[in-house]
Amino acid sequence: MGNDQFRPKWQSIWAKNNVLVEVGLLRCRHHGWLLCYVTRKEHLGLPNKDDVKTGIITYKIAAHAADLAKGHPGAQIRDNALSKARFEFRWEDQFNLGLDPDTARSYHDETLPKDSAKVAHFCSMCGPKFCSMKITQEVREYAANQLIEAVDVDMAQGMAEQSERFKKEGSQLYQKV
Repeated sequence: MGNDQFRPKWQSIWAKNNVLVEVGLLRCRHHGWLLCYVTRKEHLGLPNKDDVKTGIITYKIAAHAADLAKGHPGAQIRDNALSKARFEFRWEDQFNLGLDPDTARSYHDETLPKDSAKVAHFCSMCGPKFCSMKITQEVREYAANQLIEAVDVDMAQGMAEQSERFKKEGSQLYQKV
């Protein structure tokens, strides 16, 4: 028990050192210090190829999170590009913009292995009938075809009328009933 008080508490969570160290080092990176990578086998054994890959991916995630926290414009641009690629079902762009393209590609191919799935306008999670991205695109197309832009004019007119009414009634948020 004597030296336990000096032992870091996270040491009891073996095989997750890589995540814990990166979270801690993320704070260092946020303040302009350094960032390093640690494998899951730290202090337990020699890392193999997969351990090193996982450590590097964890490092990339921590570095990206720090860049976002620091307001680095390139980090947000990358995330925005990935979101746009996801919305437009550009699978190859999604894979390539991610921090671990090989794993993303292999996960996708486990469920949707055919080449035609790489141009599909849905993902494996929701399928073609319930994909929120696809439904949003269809609603936008429908609105454009139905000239629903007129709704914006009606809404602006209604807001102007309510604004005038608000002013005429004394500009008070709460009225006595």
